Amino acid sequence: MRKTAKALVLILISFLGTVALGIASAFSASLAFAATALIVPGTGTHNINPPDAVTGYKENAATRYIDPAGQPVCAAATCLVGVDYPASFFPLVIFPNWCPGLTCDTWNESVGTGVTNLEAALNEQLANPTPDNQQIVIFGYSQGGAVVSRAMYDLDPALQDRVTIVTIGNINNPLGLWSRLSGVPPIPFFDISFNPQLPTDGFTSMNYVFEYDPVGDAPQWWGNPLTMLNALAAFEYVHGYYLSPNSNGPTDTLPYGYDDASLAAAIAAADHRQYQDATFVLIPQQGTLPIFRPFTDIANQLGLSGFVDPLVALASPLTKLLINLGYDRVANPGIPQQLSILPFNPLAINPITFPVQVVQAIVQGIQDALGGGSMMLAPATTPAPTSLLAARSSAPEPATEQVEAASTDVAQLASVEKSEPEAVPAVKVAEPAATKTEEPAAPEPSKPAEATAVDEKKADETPAKDEPKQDDVTTAEAKDDDTTKAEAKDEAKKAEEPKKDEPKKDESEQKAAA
Repeated sequence: MRKTAKALVLILISFLGTVALGIASAFSASLAFAATALIVPGTGTHNINPPDAVTGYKENAATRYIDPAGQPVCAAATCLVGVDYPASFFPLVIFPNWCPGLTCDTWNESVGTGVTNLEAALNEQLANPTPDNQQIVIFGYSQGGAVVSRAMYDLDPALQDRVTIVTIGNINNPLGLWSRLSGVPPIPFFDISFNPQLPTDGFTSMNYVFEYDPVGDAPQWWGNPLTMLNALAAFEYVHGYYLSPNSNGPTDTLPYGYDDASLAAAIAAADHRQYQDATFVLIPQQGTLPIFRPFTDIANQLGLSGFVDPLVALASPLTKLLINLGYDRVANPGIPQQLSILPFNPLAINPITFPVQVVQAIVQGIQDALGGGSMMLAPATTPAPTSLLAARSSAPEPATEQVEAASTDVAQLASVEKSEPEAVPAVKVAEPAATKTEEPAAPEPSKPAEATAVDEKKADETPAKDEPKQDDVTTAEAKDDDTTKAEAKDEAKKAEEPKKDEPKKDESEQKAAA
């Protein structure tokens, strides 16, 4: 009995211990849920902090990229700390705010100052612990990513459990632009150094980049003209919009038509490729390829989208296939790879599957162009016959309808016992030759011989045309009843009277001709 009681007590203690551990884990997780983020902006953003601090910039960084990385930022405004530095790039004055007035720091000067300021901001957080900064996220965008990448080499390894790295469009990504150029020595006049790259071991990092952004997702095979043109276009249409819109660009939008909801879904669905302690997420391109954006923008301004958009849809699948030849999507994203002057990797093309992919891309483009419908015209209706032959071939159909209408009228006239012989021909408007039977048989001495011959011919043809019609009427009336038969016979006799007058008419015409 005592053994049973002890066993029950041990089970109860184990259960309570498990519950306590669960509560402690949940509590510690809730504490870890609150983090402070140090935001290092990209080139050209000089107002990350007051007095004219940009709004929406740091907030978008937190909600779009830091929170999905697994270390959400606390809700307090003090949890988003901007790290100010020159953020300039001498002598690139062609880009807004990159080097105002051509009096700005060089790349190495700007990044060096950024590293110094970032380390100072981190030390301040470590020296003043609060419940909100037990976890610290260091965030870098573009040139800010270069600042973070260099600072990571100086961080105390003891902070690895407390500090997390998040970058977007990082130029020092292992597959970023500076990594592709890492074999190039520093350029003294411009004071540019392409190394070092983002370290992948030690500190946990999450690195996001939009597909085709040439800063963070630079092409490897630079001999591919489509790849390079698309990359240049992506620099204009993609790289500068990771954190849009914000007060520096209130009308700007996210790349590729993303919004916050669709971006979150795309990040969650994208491959999270990990190498050592670094994770890399390639946000897929959607919608119009960057290389086609100038054409669609101009077409939209000129009102020609209905013509241009289907052409873009037609060319996009094949163009994308050829552009992708300039990238190595199979390579480890955590291992730096330098550029090649070849247009593609000749060992990566399968001579059997690639032609099939080309055909599939062409078919897909046709389907996309037709599916859009903006370029398609409404199917043409079959026009009515306009040629003389077609007009003639369609003539008997209305004549038949007129004959049937005439037969009906004759029957109605016969039922009311109308005696005028002109009534039947009067209905046959479509047959002018039949109206000659209405002419009187009196001779016309003044007619010439030619006119008399024509009249004789028409007079001979008229009874021949009328006879079958009257027989049809008589036959139709004979089927109705006996009374109608008698009336139809009277009408037939009246219709035959012109035949009897023909000899007289012929004699009169012959006399007139003599």
